Amino acid sequence: MVAEFQIRAWQGDARHVQVLVHSSPAGDIRKPLTVACNPQQLEAARAVFRPGWYVGSDIEGELARMGRGLAELLLPRPVYALLLSSLQSLAPGEMLRLRLCLDAALVDLPWEFLYRPDVEEAAAMTGFLLFDHRISLVREAPAFERGPAPAQAPAELAGRQRILYAGARWFDEGGVRDQWGVQTEYQKLAGSLARVSDFLEFEFLPMEEDIEGALSKPAVIFHYSGHTDVDKNAGYLVRDVRLAQGQTQAVGKLYSFELANLLQRAGTRLAVFSACNSGRWEFVEPLLRAGLPALVGTQGELTVQGAQIFCETLYARLAVGLSLDEALAAARFQLLKEGGFYGRPSVEWGSFMAYMPATDAVLLPRPAEQPEVAASQEVARRSSQEAIAEVSGRIGSAPETASTINRISLRKAIVKSFTLDEEALLCADIRQALADDGVDLWLDLDALGGRKQGEEALVLALIEYLERRGYLSYLVEAVRRERPGSV
Repeated sequence: MVAEFQIRAWQGDARHVQVLVHSSPAGDIRKPLTVACNPQQLEAARAVFRPGWYVGSDIEGELARMGRGLAELLLPRPVYALLLSSLQSLAPGEMLRLRLCLDAALVDLPWEFLYRPDVEEAAAMTGFLLFDHRISLVREAPAFERGPAPAQAPAELAGRQRILYAGARWFDEGGVRDQWGVQTEYQKLAGSLARVSDFLEFEFLPMEEDIEGALSKPAVIFHYSGHTDVDKNAGYLVRDVRLAQGQTQAVGKLYSFELANLLQRAGTRLAVFSACNSGRWEFVEPLLRAGLPALVGTQGELTVQGAQIFCETLYARLAVGLSLDEALAAARFQLLKEGGFYGRPSVEWGSFMAYMPATDAVLLPRPAEQPEVAASQEVARRSSQEAIAEVSGRIGSAPETASTINRISLRKAIVKSFTLDEEALLCADIRQALADDGVDLWLDLDALGGRKQGEEALVLALIEYLERRGYLSYLVEAVRRERPGSV
């Protein structure tokens, strides 16, 4: 099961971003909050992903600082309070999908590295929002009108489904050069996924060959390995590179608006691009506009090792009918478990970007009543849990937040430490803090039922009133500020 937390954000002007919560398990914020935005900050976030970024000497700290800055834009205090309350409301085994509906100026920023505002450590790996394995993050850009979402979930798939794996190769006087390691990546990926061969059928196609013909047949997943770029605001992928005497003579291109028509004809449900810059909006937009249900691209440069680990885990989960949310979380933690360089944990886990206009995240649904399907799903989930446990044991677990506080302990602490008059002031302080953050919420003792009901009942009403609206963290912070050590 997956609950959804929908954030909408857009640039009101060059120096301000408007943010609202369209819906969440804990409520919504329909009046946009205005957040200051430094244009240089956005450019600096993109600039982090320079060539070889994943082995930078201070890359963990750099990503954490970037993630804090991005959280200031997208997770201002009222939004983050709702997010914490939504996490608190999840049932065991349930996930929270953070769906970002952003304008073109914001959509392809590295939101996967959002850093939790309540984590004080300068660069703790556990402070990244997606280190909480219950959270997945997908994008849905509002830059164009789409038709209504299908009323029914995708049809169940029987038998083996075709993955077309297309790789871009280099050519010189000596013949083929696997400059980008696409043949190596394919061989490793196909070999490691032999255990789900009952569900998936891999086919390799060099991109210089007949991609148009290959996509005239159904391909539930299209995978491209190579390089993408932008030419005059039009995104393209490289078909092949021709060299002569060590110099580039020609680069074959397939523009994403051309690929979009081919994928539509092939009935593709997911396109995955293990290619530099393939998450950029100029490349992605035509594919989503054509109705592609889901796409995974990358932020900046990536390694063959990172692509192989991530995609192996992603496909193994999707093949047996798990959701894209589960598959993404599993793939990120598998990279944290196996990836990385020089004895340091991988940072590539956050470079993979998911776009998912589709409302149903089970892209390859399988008949759950079939024993082999249920057994395969159980094996896949157990493998994911083992990876999460290993990473948490080695790096640490996501720290607890104010939303995890025991309500009974909080109520008793307030009754013990505050008089009724002081509780009235507490309400006023919380009301002002919310107003400062752009939220109008009337809060006083009368709104809670008045003093006549008794202090215990009044404090309980205060806790429940704020918890229903997703703002309990404001009360916890106020109590800790006024009575340090009480909770």
